[in-house]
Amino acid sequence: MAGVIVLVSLLGIAFAAGYFTREFISSKRRAEARRWREYSEPDWLPANAPANTNEIARATAAAVVTGELGQMLNRWETRARARRAG
Repeated sequence: MAGVIVLVSLLGIAFAAGYFTREFISSKRRAEARRWREYSEPDWLPANAPANTNEIARATAAAVVTGELGQMLNRWETRARARRAG
Protein backbone atom coordinates (compact mmCIF):
# COMPACT_ATOMS: atom_id res chain seq x y z
CA MET A 1 0.00 0.00 0.00
CA ALA A 2 2.87 2.36 0.80
CA GLY A 3 4.32 1.68 -2.65
CA VAL A 4 1.10 2.83 -4.32
CA ILE A 5 1.09 6.04 -2.27
CA VAL A 6 4.71 6.73 -3.23
CA LEU A 7 3.97 6.11 -6.92
CA VAL A 8 0.92 8.38 -6.88
CA SER A 9 2.84 11.15 -5.12
CA LEU A 10 5.75 10.83 -7.59
CA LEU A 11 3.29 10.97 -10.46
CA GLY A 12 1.73 14.13 -9.00
CA ILE A 13 5.14 15.76 -8.56
CA ALA A 14 6.11 14.88 -12.14
CA PHE A 15 2.79 16.24 -13.42
CA ALA A 16 3.27 19.54 -11.54
CA ALA A 17 6.89 19.81 -12.70
CA GLY A 18 5.75 19.36 -16.30
CA TYR A 19 3.22 22.17 -16.02
CA PHE A 20 5.77 24.45 -14.34
CA THR A 21 8.36 23.73 -17.04
CA ARG A 22 5.84 24.34 -19.81
CA GLU A 23 4.78 27.69 -18.31
CA PHE A 24 8.40 28.74 -17.76
CA ILE A 25 9.41 27.95 -21.35
CA SER A 26 6.26 29.60 -22.75
CA SER A 27 6.87 32.80 -20.78
CA LYS A 28 10.45 32.92 -22.05
CA ARG A 29 9.24 32.46 -25.63
CA ARG A 30 6.58 35.17 -25.26
CA ALA A 31 9.13 37.59 -23.80
CA GLU A 32 11.54 36.85 -26.64
CA ALA A 33 8.78 37.35 -29.23
CA ARG A 34 7.86 40.70 -27.67
CA ARG A 35 11.49 41.82 -27.78
CA TRP A 36 11.86 40.59 -31.34
CA ARG A 37 8.76 42.48 -32.50
CA GLU A 38 9.69 45.56 -30.46
CA TYR A 39 6.45 45.31 -28.52
CA SER A 40 5.23 48.40 -26.74
CA GLU A 41 2.16 48.49 -24.56
CA PRO A 42 -0.79 50.30 -26.16
CA ASP A 43 -1.90 53.62 -24.66
CA TRP A 44 -5.38 52.31 -23.86
CA LEU A 45 -3.97 49.46 -21.71
CA PRO A 46 -2.70 50.92 -18.43
CA ALA A 47 -0.12 48.86 -16.58
CA ASN A 48 -1.66 49.46 -13.17
CA ALA A 49 -5.37 49.18 -13.94
CA PRO A 50 -7.47 48.24 -10.93
CA ALA A 51 -8.67 44.65 -10.96
CA ASN A 52 -12.08 43.51 -9.73
CA THR A 53 -13.10 46.91 -8.46
CA ASN A 54 -15.58 49.55 -9.45
CA GLU A 55 -12.91 52.20 -9.14
CA ILE A 56 -11.21 53.81 -12.10
CA ALA A 57 -7.57 54.82 -11.89
CA ARG A 58 -7.20 58.60 -11.69
CA ALA A 59 -4.79 58.74 -14.60
CA THR A 60 -7.23 56.99 -16.92
CA ALA A 61 -10.46 58.58 -15.66
CA ALA A 62 -10.37 61.24 -18.36
CA ALA A 63 -9.59 58.70 -21.06
CA VAL A 64 -12.51 56.38 -20.25
CA VAL A 65 -15.30 56.62 -22.79
CA THR A 66 -18.71 55.56 -21.55
CA GLY A 67 -20.35 53.07 -23.88
CA GLU A 68 -24.05 52.52 -24.46
CA LEU A 69 -24.41 50.29 -21.42
CA GLY A 70 -22.73 52.86 -19.19
CA GLN A 71 -24.99 55.60 -20.49
CA MET A 72 -28.06 53.45 -19.91
CA LEU A 73 -26.97 52.68 -16.35
CA ASN A 74 -26.34 56.36 -15.69
CA ARG A 75 -29.85 57.21 -16.89
CA TRP A 76 -31.34 54.51 -14.64
CA GLU A 77 -29.39 55.80 -11.64
CA THR A 78 -30.45 59.39 -12.37
CA ARG A 79 -34.10 58.34 -12.60
CA ALA A 80 -33.85 56.33 -9.39
CA ARG A 81 -32.31 59.30 -7.55
CA ALA A 82 -35.09 61.55 -8.86
CA ARG A 83 -37.77 59.10 -7.65
CA ARG A 84 -36.17 58.88 -4.22
CA ALA A 85 -35.87 62.65 -3.97
CA GLY A 86 -39.60 62.90 -4.68
